[in-house]
Amino acid sequence: MELRWTEADLNELVRDTLADLNASMQATLVQHLRPLPRVTLDAEQMQKVLLNLLLNAHEAGEGQGEIRVATEPRDGWISLSVCDNGCEMSPEFIEYSLFQLFHPTKSKGLGIGLFQSKKIVEAHHGRIETESEEGKGIMFRVLLPLM
Repeated sequence: MELRWTEADLNELVRDTLADLNASMQATLVQHLRPLPRVTLDAEQMQKVLLNLLLNAHEAGEGQGEIRVATEPRDGWISLSVCDNGCEMSPEFIEYSLFQLFHPTKSKGLGIGLFQSKKIVEAHHGRIETESEEGKGIMFRVLLPLM
């Protein structure tokens, strides 16, 4: 994957993406954006990751409920998390299937979005973590290194 590296403000990217989506989202969008240092990334590719996570969260909650987006610095990393209160996933599915190509998480999905998102994050020398609790939905956390 070829990235176009630029210095960027991740919070600005998040705010712009949420502003573009807000009118089309039925779920309530909640932002908790903490001050962050600027980071070197490919803004267009990282926006694809954020859009995929937001759209998945919206579909998981069937357009209802709440989607929380948060950023924070964490021990040499920048954290971007997207949480929904939709259905949860089993630990087995998360470990063995979630980021696999053509293993969709929804009935109308192709199983490409999370696979592509993981590849984009890894190309940024980062990682994606996932947590799911029964009755609490799913949290995806993108961790990008401070360079």
